[in-house]
Amino acid sequence: MRNRLALALVVSAVAACRPSGFDRPSGWTELDGWVEHVAVAVRVQGRLTAAQGAQPWIIVDGDGRSWIPMAVPESFQLAGLGVEADVRLRPDLLSVGLEGELVEVLRIRESSRDASTVLDEDASAPATLSGDPGPTRSALWGEWRIIGHLSPGVAAMSSARAGSWTGRALEFGPSTARSPNGECLEPAYRERTAMSDAVFSGEYGVPIESVPPAEGIDTLLVVDVRCSGAGWDAAGTVVLVLDERRALAPWDGVMFELRRSR
Repeated sequence: MRNRLALALVVSAVAACRPSGFDRPSGWTELDGWVEHVAVAVRVQGRLTAAQGAQPWIIVDGDGRSWIPMAVPESFQLAGLGVEADVRLRPDLLSVGLEGELVEVLRIRESSRDASTVLDEDASAPATLSGDPGPTRSALWGEWRIIGHLSPGVAAMSSARAGSWTGRALEFGPSTARSPNGECLEPAYRERTAMSDAVFSGEYGVPIESVPPAEGIDTLLVVDVRCSGAGWDAAGTVVLVLDERRALAPWDGVMFELRRSR
């Protein structure tokens, strides 16, 4: 896998500059995987820069964070070009020592706005990872089924009760969020990426080794669900997204294993 990824990154690293008149589509350019992965896509807005040597193109956003696309369409390979891109996080692949978030570009378009501005109101656009609740799609939207549970530390909920929730659903959408023990109206989704070890050991006080579903995952997407601007006192108020199909929902010392069902 390391060799395949390294090849993909080298292929994407072409000349740092293109003529100013290089043709680019006026709207979105959709790549393979957009239709398949739109539900888990996140929005990145920034400017393209070419790293030194045989390293890839990088999108630097308004907060100074670096996003490393596995590939950038040739017509967008222009240093300093402002772009908006809907991407899929790829924590399962190696970033070959580069500093930044490795992503797969699903669709991309040129943007003349400053990277620090709020994204447009495109109804089909996912929410950003800016840390602020987004008005559009969250990576969490959809239905997730509980397929099991872990109690890596001291748990307030009994294993028997937690086990009785297996098969039940958590649903997240723009106007409602539901879990086995609560409903949230007017939910807001705050998303951030974080190192897995820091989340489990720092925020939950358990070693990552005690959470087998997270084995081999260096970074994950943490989604905080707030209800009408306040906290939501139910399972699902925090969801740790491991990949596009798997997640964990910590609650009362139990970590419910989730699998996306739609």
